[in-house]
Amino acid sequence: MEITYELTQKDFTESFFAHRNRRSFIKWARRIIVWAVLLVLVLVLFGSIRTGNTRTLAPFFAVVGLWLLVVAGLPTWWSARRQFLRQPGAHGARTVLFDDTGAHWHWNGGSSHVEWKNYVRSVGGKNQFLLYTSPACFNIVPKRALGQQDLSEVRSLLKQRILAGK
Repeated sequence: MEITYELTQKDFTESFFAHRNRRSFIKWARRIIVWAVLLVLVLVLFGSIRTGNTRTLAPFFAVVGLWLLVVAGLPTWWSARRQFLRQPGAHGARTVLFDDTGAHWHWNGGSSHVEWKNYVRSVGGKNQFLLYTSPACFNIVPKRALGQQDLSEVRSLLKQRILAGK
């Protein structure tokens, strides 16, 4: 199966978030922590309004606001954006060919041939597949480049070739 596509900054950003949230525990723990902090903020605010002590809370709310930005993903978004903009190989058309031996990648300025045994895992994000050659290094295949039939074929192929080999 051969897939041709062009990566976008949105593909990079979404794949970074999919990578960050690849473990359900981490994804849900982050959400619970954010909601718990918001609940504490509301309780502190209502307590301060009741006692008339709202002026002294400005630094507290500023620090908590910055913390929420960090937890919500601003660094992830920023990192994905910077990597996309500064990586020449991420721009232009790319092609991946999946066959019995592995994945054969071709892009503007390079190519790579990776046997199935060298993939440690695959993650299906909302809009992309991530194919990992190490715990943190992955290739992106956007789902928008696939038809409905191809989508189920790729899922099946990755499950068979990557997960079954471990």
